[in-house]
Amino acid sequence: MTAPRLVLGIAREFQLSKKTSLLAETNIDLTFDGQRNTVISADPVSADPKLGLELNVNNVFFLRAGINNFQKALADGDTLNQKKVWIYQPSAGAGFKIQHVTVDYAFTNLANQSNPLFTHVFSLRLDMVPQEKKEKSQNELKSVPQIISFHEANSTHCTFVGKPGSFSPTVP
Repeated sequence: MTAPRLVLGIAREFQLSKKTSLLAETNIDLTFDGQRNTVISADPVSADPKLGLELNVNNVFFLRAGINNFQKALADGDTLNQKKVWIYQPSAGAGFKIQHVTVDYAFTNLANQSNPLFTHVFSLRLDMVPQEKKEKSQNELKSVPQIISFHEANSTHCTFVGKPGSFSPTVP
């Protein structure tokens, strides 16, 4: 059984030029299953922040960077196991979109600071909903508050409750 989790986030898109934008987002992953090794570690709620950026070039090419999994760990050089340091997991990625096909790549470190375990993640997405249908449904929901979800560079899901159009609903 999976323990309950609440992910709250916010994003803002900055228009850098006519064809280029930068999406900045942050979210906080709240868990309710007791104390964890996170930035805010309490019983019964722990909180783990995540940050991400995405550079969008002409809605075709995307560059991403993110940071998550902030934890306190024993320092590598400390033979007495008394000194703790903050560690985190950075990630970087890129993607491109041609008509209804999106290909994404991400590179991230899955291990601790002394023995990094890097991984490559590839994903392929096929958009089967016509653009006209998407635009029609977005226009119908203009004034209705809704839950918006998006993915950050490291594939963490994030949600925000707000009005459509105030934040970018999806990050390809």
